[in-house]
Amino acid sequence: MSAPEFTHRLDREGTASEKYDLRERLFGRLDVLPMWVADQDLPTPDFVIEAMQKRLQHPILGYVETPKTAYQAVIDWHRQKGLEIEADEILWTHNVANGFMLAVQALTEPGEAVLVQTPVYPPFRQAPELNDRRLVEAPLTLDKGRYYIDFERFEQLVVEHKVAAFLFCHPQNPSGRVWTRPELETLADICLRHRVWIISDEIHSDLVFEPHQHLPMASLSNEVAQQTVTLSSPGKTFNLGGLQIGYALVANPRLRQVFKRVLKRNAIHDLNLFALVALEAAYSQAGRDYMARLQAHLTVNLDRLEAFFGLYWPRVRVMRPQASFLVWLDFSQVFASHEAIQRFLVDKARLGLNDGLSFGEPGRGFARMNLAVPTETLDQALKQLRQALEAH
Repeated sequence: MSAPEFTHRLDREGTASEKYDLRERLFGRLDVLPMWVADQDLPTPDFVIEAMQKRLQHPILGYVETPKTAYQAVIDWHRQKGLEIEADEILWTHNVANGFMLAVQALTEPGEAVLVQTPVYPPFRQAPELNDRRLVEAPLTLDKGRYYIDFERFEQLVVEHKVAAFLFCHPQNPSGRVWTRPELETLADICLRHRVWIISDEIHSDLVFEPHQHLPMASLSNEVAQQTVTLSSPGKTFNLGGLQIGYALVANPRLRQVFKRVLKRNAIHDLNLFALVALEAAYSQAGRDYMARLQAHLTVNLDRLEAFFGLYWPRVRVMRPQASFLVWLDFSQVFASHEAIQRFLVDKARLGLNDGLSFGEPGRGFARMNLAVPTETLDQALKQLRQALEAH
């Protein structure tokens, strides 16, 4: 059963919410229930709000010097995941996607190849192209409703294209796949042997469902850590996307200096005042306690969604995430074309989900649904889906 804080729907109209204000532009109508972009329709935790309110009691909001306590909060947070870092290894970015761009600029040269595994969060594919690098796609293998890595093909592409950097989604988005130690070790071995930098996006690593466990790529060995840039943020877990919080963890001293030069070139120095306050509050014991409540609520939502499709629409395959709150739905056995999926979801069910093709060609036939919503919102979504199915 969900906690009271996750039960009732909150009105986000008039709050400059991307999820709601872009409905007409993205879906062609205003009456869709938006369940697309990966922010939550759940309240930002009260202890984070209270920390920001307390800071607002001081009437001056001037320039800030990042306090040692912010660095320590990041160190302590990652230590519980098995990754030991030092304060000087933490470099601030404005979000994880921004970190992709910076890492690609720091680790590669124009014209060099950057490899990504599709389907994947759109900025992975955009980062190489926007920075005049060559995009190389290594599609994941879909087998019995779960994605796997074709390591032979992966290494073949690395060699064939002389790949300079690998943009790694860990856990995977949109599928919620949590990579295992043997998989990580094989990837790392390939990258080490061919001198490929690893840029590991680990923003979805907080909300991992049992029995799965997230293993930071850089925790495998010191050798792997020296070749890896880890990108993360409390933004997804604690619904802080609007504060633009991000950081890169860079163990390699030489690489760290290069990364710092790129940050300086882009005039990125520190986080803003309220991002720092929110980060410290989120990465506290209160944050650890909150995660357990949030995971319990997400588990209820996932169970309900699976039960709905199992009962009313079993030909739609629900890829239950092993991490995070995003669900990858396979409609390919139901509709004759990808366009028909979008027409049904938007015009019949009045739901605004992420178009699977935005994650690359392997996303054809899929849509991504955000289940970080209150009970009331999921009730409404399932009601609309059922009504659309009955009419269809």
